[in-house]
Amino acid sequence: MFILLVRHAQPFWREEAKDPNNPELTELGIEQGKITGNYINLLKSMDITFETIWHSELTRSRQTAELISKELDNNIKMSEHSWLNEVKLLDFKGMKEYAERSEKSDFNAVELDKWYEGFESMENFVDHANNLTPHFYQSLEDFGIKKSYQQTRNGDEKVWEITTDKNLLIVGHGGTNSVLLSELLSFDFKPWNVVRLGIDHASIAMLVGVSVGKEHIFRLQKLNDTHLLSPEKITR
Repeated sequence: MFILLVRHAQPFWREEAKDPNNPELTELGIEQGKITGNYINLLKSMDITFETIWHSELTRSRQTAELISKELDNNIKMSEHSWLNEVKLLDFKGMKEYAERSEKSDFNAVELDKWYEGFESMENFVDHANNLTPHFYQSLEDFGIKKSYQQTRNGDEKVWEITTDKNLLIVGHGGTNSVLLSELLSFDFKPWNVVRLGIDHASIAMLVGVSVGKEHIFRLQKLNDTHLLSPEKITR
């Protein structure tokens, strides 16, 4: 089975917004969402289809999920999950700082220890990851993907019991998706993984479950895939 992790398309950060955490998509973002949806629809030629989209409560995630669903040939169920919400911006100062840092790629210049401490006017990245992870595991288990462990000479290693043949499409956020990738691929979460993984707007990460004995692990087949977007339409 396949899991696709999509980051929402480009949001419109503006100081006059009523909620600093909940911008709508830009015109370019709407176009990005449609192009990504068209690409996902083309996967049916490889017998990869989706019946469910998980998205967060936030407008940019929901809008992107809706744009993708309209491009798919089959009827798809939209499922909203609050645990998929992005790191919270505590006020409009936090929104302005996040928007400016993202636009200038200033996050790349931050010392690693600062990521543990957190940024002013923003939720702590470690707290965010710790809060969402148990809800993610429970939602996966309800879907038919259960975390398990396999004993090895180096100790217990995380594996997955997969009892579903359905594929899963998740439209999340840069910070959120970096946590989900860390968990699915069993590498250590670091608060700077969002920079390490380099997740662009409307980009796709594709994972496939592969057998290891009686259980499964997830293999990363694509990361930050934006190949259908022309260079001037790729944003972060």
